[in-house]
Amino acid sequence: MKLPFTAFFEAFPQHRVTVAPRPDGSLLLSLEGPDGLCFSKAIDREALYSEARVSQAIREVQRDLKLDAGEVHWRDPGVDWVSRELPTYGGGPLQETAAKTLVARRKAELKRRARASA
Repeated sequence: MKLPFTAFFEAFPQHRVTVAPRPDGSLLLSLEGPDGLCFSKAIDREALYSEARVSQAIREVQRDLKLDAGEVHWRDPGVDWVSRELPTYGGGPLQETAAKTLVARRKAELKRRARASA
């Protein structure tokens, strides 16, 4: 495996690539283009320990650069920037959150106690 940092330099030869540590333990990847515009993205330090995760991070940065430039068109043939199905509403019943069911259970318990004491 190549060093993970060299993969970023090879993937973005037209940019000046810098990687700096962040206080939270992640890394800040900065790309400065020939026009002087800078793009920065925080990446997980663990992403550098696997070739698959490095290539995924590179692909995400490429996608983000294209989004910033307005070059991504989701419905064009051959464009596959979305790697998985997006969640959609299928018309079925929505799942209640735990907080909503907790409130409903408390209200039911209060009603039951009120009926029992009456």
